[in-house]
Amino acid sequence: MSSFRTLALATLASLGIAAPALAQEGSVTMGRDIAEEYCVACHDVGADGRFKLDPPSLAAIARYRSADQIRQRIVQPIHASMPRYAEYMIGGNIDDMVAYIVSLEK
Repeated sequence: MSSFRTLALATLASLGIAAPALAQEGSVTMGRDIAEEYCVACHDVGADGRFKLDPPSLAAIARYRSADQIRQRIVQPIHASMPRYAEYMIGGNIDDMVAYIVSLEK
């Protein structure tokens, strides 16, 4: 891999942005653990949770958003009340969150 490509991928990863074709699969289990710790205060995080929209359950998000849209909303939330988790998530935690949310699609 060229040093430029390596540097570009490292820069994107440090910003919490992964190119769709290059993104690694996250851990559904780790994503569930993160959701149960950080997201449950506002969102229904369970696979069998209520299908609500305000704020949306993670199951509703999975049904109506693509993996890329979910990632983007984690990285850059569209409303002020959602914490900017991407600023302090480490490693592949965003990938883990996306993997868990996508796994909830029925």
